[in-house]
Amino acid sequence: MLTRFDVGTVITMNDAGDIFRPGTVVYDETGIQYVGPPEGCRHHADQTVAIPEGIALPGLLNGHNHAAMSLMRGMADDSALFEWLSQHVWPLESRLTANDIYIGTLLAAAEMIHSGTVGFADMYFAMDAAAQAVKEAGLRAWLARGLVGSQDPDGQKLEEGVAFCQAWEGQAEGRIHTMLGPHAPYTCPPEYLARVARAAQDEGVGIHIHLSESQGEVDQIIASYGKSPIQLAYDTGIFASRTLIAHGVFISQEDLPWLKGLQGGVIACPVSNAKLGNGIMPYHLLADAGVAVGLGTDGAASTNSLDMFLEMKMMAWVQKLRGQRPDAFRARDALWAATRGTAAVLGHNGGLLAPGRPSDLIVLDGGQAHVTPEWDVLANVVYSATGADVRYVVVAGRMILQEGVITTFDEQAVLKLARERQANLAKR
Repeated sequence: MLTRFDVGTVITMNDAGDIFRPGTVVYDETGIQYVGPPEGCRHHADQTVAIPEGIALPGLLNGHNHAAMSLMRGMADDSALFEWLSQHVWPLESRLTANDIYIGTLLAAAEMIHSGTVGFADMYFAMDAAAQAVKEAGLRAWLARGLVGSQDPDGQKLEEGVAFCQAWEGQAEGRIHTMLGPHAPYTCPPEYLARVARAAQDEGVGIHIHLSESQGEVDQIIASYGKSPIQLAYDTGIFASRTLIAHGVFISQEDLPWLKGLQGGVIACPVSNAKLGNGIMPYHLLADAGVAVGLGTDGAASTNSLDMFLEMKMMAWVQKLRGQRPDAFRARDALWAATRGTAAVLGHNGGLLAPGRPSDLIVLDGGQAHVTPEWDVLANVVYSATGADVRYVVVAGRMILQEGVITTFDEQAVLKLARERQANLAKR
């Protein structure tokens, strides 16, 4: 079915930076058919949605998440990373069931849909349950079975990860892609990372891994192996496949030779990194070296929020602080990271509105007080708008949020189940 959006503004995020005011987007399930001024459209749509104050833009892509951890939102806040993991997160995770993962992922999906995310990269366990939630929610996802090498002496979990890739790659009408997810070099010894690297090559899938997230991690890896986490990953063969490096806060100039020619890139998680006191990812060091940089939230247990509008704000703020210049990172840079940047890391051809590209888009309500008046629409979208302004979300030509209401699953039923599961987990 051919659908037409007539809106006040269309932000394309194409290379030319085209913005149409007013603008029209026409799409169906095969992709975008037209983007431009209304008078230039020659398509006869089956339905037309007119939003005079609307702002249409590419759907946001969350490059690093642990979706089911939405069930842990607000648990053990204000703790240091390793204390948070070892004393709080890991003990609770040992009690999670596959049904918990399913409910937690649907809970995260509801939040992401409401705040304009059309696809996300995820690393966790019981990923069949997570994939089923993604299938029902209508989102895109790049899913990886998380692997802790120190707890996988016989390689059973790695085998599970490979089996997951074989079962789910291309499922949900092509919306689901799969990866292997070695957690980090401090939980996966070099020999195990090398096994994962070989498996990824054999299966033709990418790798999702935490690297150089904290100074403590870097110090530990250098003390143990005489090289940085980035150098260690390279030496084990991890970078032979498309690699999503989560965080990358402490990537240094000395690491750049090992990142040359990297397929994939680095996903910054500025809210998580600020909240956990880890630091600021060196955006310009990486971008200037030709490394793709995208944006993600991390899990709601560490960020409390999966709102990519908050991540865009924080990304701009901390990069300005790092550069000690207000022009060190601009509104367009933040929106690029949340769309084109993450798409580049994932190897996805979305992240922009153009004919032939995936029909993934969102429409914001641009008529609210906090986005009025408008001197610069990009500044309003990044610095003033929030996820609560999203009114429509389209993924693969399907309207999964319509006038602020999720159309693909019963959101209230999911919220009720999530509250019940949290209460149950808290009792144990």
